[in-house]
Amino acid sequence: MRIDEQASYYESIFAEHMAAFVRYKRAQRLSYTAVPRTLRAFSRFIASTGQTEIAISQEHVDQWCRRRPNERASNQRNRVAYTNQFLNYLAAQDFPVAFPRPPKRRGDRDSFTPYVFTRRELDRLFAACAGLKAKSSSVMPVLLPVLIRLLYGCGLRVSEALNLTRGDVDLNNCCLTVRHAKYDQDRLVPLSSSLADIMRRYDATAPRLFTADRDTRFFTHNDGRPVTSDSIYRWFRKTLWAAGISHGGRGHGPRVHDLRHTFAVYSLQGLVNQGADGYWALPTLATYLGHASVKGTGQYVRLIPDMFPEVPAAMNAVASCVIPGGDLE
Repeated sequence: MRIDEQASYYESIFAEHMAAFVRYKRAQRLSYTAVPRTLRAFSRFIASTGQTEIAISQEHVDQWCRRRPNERASNQRNRVAYTNQFLNYLAAQDFPVAFPRPPKRRGDRDSFTPYVFTRRELDRLFAACAGLKAKSSSVMPVLLPVLIRLLYGCGLRVSEALNLTRGDVDLNNCCLTVRHAKYDQDRLVPLSSSLADIMRRYDATAPRLFTADRDTRFFTHNDGRPVTSDSIYRWFRKTLWAAGISHGGRGHGPRVHDLRHTFAVYSLQGLVNQGADGYWALPTLATYLGHASVKGTGQYVRLIPDMFPEVPAAMNAVASCVIPGGDLE
């Protein structure tokens, strides 16, 4: 049993119920990685109020859900949503609880629009990666060109790429195994032959420790330490600068994750240009990307009317009901 599935992980009178709630959700094959951390913070808040009964007042709910100084609107929304799930769980067991009040719509919703790289920008980005300079002890000039091509070529999330082990990378059969991704799903991801060749050259030349261990990360520092996403983000910003691609600052693009968006957009355009039926194209791309449903994939259609006007027209019958609203995965 995981530590966050035990009552000792939480505080307050709700500890047992929070642990049972997390176990209940994971029994439904949900990963629930962020929710327990929010519930733990919520339990500390409840404990600080001196609450001794399994009941939550509107006053406490409003105080907990209030936006904090320097807190992003998206983080507040997630915190409130996670708390609301637990409150519904308690209410279903007839415990007296209050719920968060509906937020006032004042236009504070994050309005970030994913960035889709043009073909020319991708060429400049790859060229900038190839020209990276760093201290002799840094692996980034060797690693980043491969990783950036992998993120774009396969549409992986950066965490999925960095978590790949040597056992997950089958270069003989040009296939990756992505394990415990979003929604705790595993999936197979095929590689193009050209990308497999790039990864073979990296695998043959990159210094690494314990090369025979299949559980060793595929992308590591020279001393065998795992590469973190924060390190990739910093180097990606440097690469954008070298490529002459403007960055709008924190909260604005382009981001590393936009390579995944770019892959999805170009893949969808390619499928439509090849005459693929929309009822087949969207579910296929959704499966490849590891989306929980076709809804998340359908969101990409709204990104491309200016670049590829033929795509929205071709996909309208399939995606018209899922394009408005929602967040891209």
